[in-house]
Amino acid sequence: MRPRILIIDDEPNITSSFASLLADEGYSADCAADAENGLKLCDGTAFDLILLDLNLPRQSGIDFLKQIKRTARPPLVLVISGQTEIPVALDAMKLGAVDYLEKPVSAERLVSSVRAALMLAKAEQQRAIMADEVDAHSRIIGQSNALDSLLGTIDQAAPTDVTVLIEGENGTGKELVATRIHLESKRRDRPFIKVNCPGVPETLFESELFGHRKGAFTGAVRDFPGKFALADSGTIFLDEVGDLPLSCQAKLLRVLETGEVETLGDPERRRVDVRVIAATNRNLSKLIAETKFREDLYYRLSVFPVKVPPLRQRIDDVPLLVGEFLRRFDPSGGTTLSSEALAYLTTLDYPGNVRQLKNIIERLTIVCSGSTVVLDDLILQLSAAGQASVSPSGNGLNVRLRIFEKHLIQSTLAACGGNISEAARLLEVDRANLSRKIKEFGLKDS
Repeated sequence: MRPRILIIDDEPNITSSFASLLADEGYSADCAADAENGLKLCDGTAFDLILLDLNLPRQSGIDFLKQIKRTARPPLVLVISGQTEIPVALDAMKLGAVDYLEKPVSAERLVSSVRAALMLAKAEQQRAIMADEVDAHSRIIGQSNALDSLLGTIDQAAPTDVTVLIEGENGTGKELVATRIHLESKRRDRPFIKVNCPGVPETLFESELFGHRKGAFTGAVRDFPGKFALADSGTIFLDEVGDLPLSCQAKLLRVLETGEVETLGDPERRRVDVRVIAATNRNLSKLIAETKFREDLYYRLSVFPVKVPPLRQRIDDVPLLVGEFLRRFDPSGGTTLSSEALAYLTTLDYPGNVRQLKNIIERLTIVCSGSTVVLDDLILQLSAAGQASVSPSGNGLNVRLRIFEKHLIQSTLAACGGNISEAARLLEVDRANLSRKIKEFGLKDS
């Protein structure tokens, strides 16, 4: 599809000559003689770029720029200014215009500026699409009290630049929490660089995080800026920071204290503006006592601690997570779970947490693709995949039966649209007894 460009200028000879020139270059150009008509055209058409004259009748180009910037995804604006309007053009730049051209504009300058602006527009569109995709895959699913508490903590931390330490078991979604904090921060449009700390060899730690110059060591065949420099103005996520060797911890601490990185082979230090989010599944207090983790680094990282609850503490979120994973792995909707199978999933311990549940559902969508997974199918597949559950301390048979019963009633009610009589018929129980159970479990009585 050809890029769409809107030309707003009250001089007909300029709009016609610009439109003709841009058409010859393969662009689609629309014209408006004033800001009001320009805004009307923008309401019905998604333009990639606007060429805007500032000296317009009735409403100025500056006023137009202020209005267009309030839209959800405004197009880029390239200002065209007369000699006497340069101070105003600079004001337009402050309002977000990408560049300004001084009249009269040569054909070569116009075309090259339009090309550059459209390249920037394309990059912005791709970034917005990627951000939307990240948003869609980075939602934290659930409605449990434990999850509400976590989301409240994220809401407190995200708008600030405070250093965050995320603690939680494997598979609880620590990286997801870090992503949400970044996406809800003022740095969301800036880089988000992830570092898997256990995956960085100790000998390459400085090079990987702080960069190196070509020839700084054997194998350094080109310059590399390092993760901290790549994250400049954005966020760096240090995953499993508790696994860093002590020597690496000291080097990391120095950067956190000074805000400066020393690139190998470069005598100059570079200052970076980076927000740090770290995560660990280790007990750092225990590691400190064992002198395996630096206490001063711990205090630098844990300015704002975030605890991610294990799935067993938010078991009411299992049905919602199951629904999300089913949609993700089988978008056609052909694979479903029976009420009994879904209720059974709420009785498991999940030592692997959300990741374990995700793997279970992915396997079911492959092995039982396009069918309804009943309880026998589920138990068979759990056994085949070595997903046997171990009861947690104090969670005996009676407790598990009550959990199963609650979620079976809950899922059956949902399938019946809240109709208690229909749910009682499907569950083969008396309606009065079912109503009593609904109240006993605190389920919504429709």
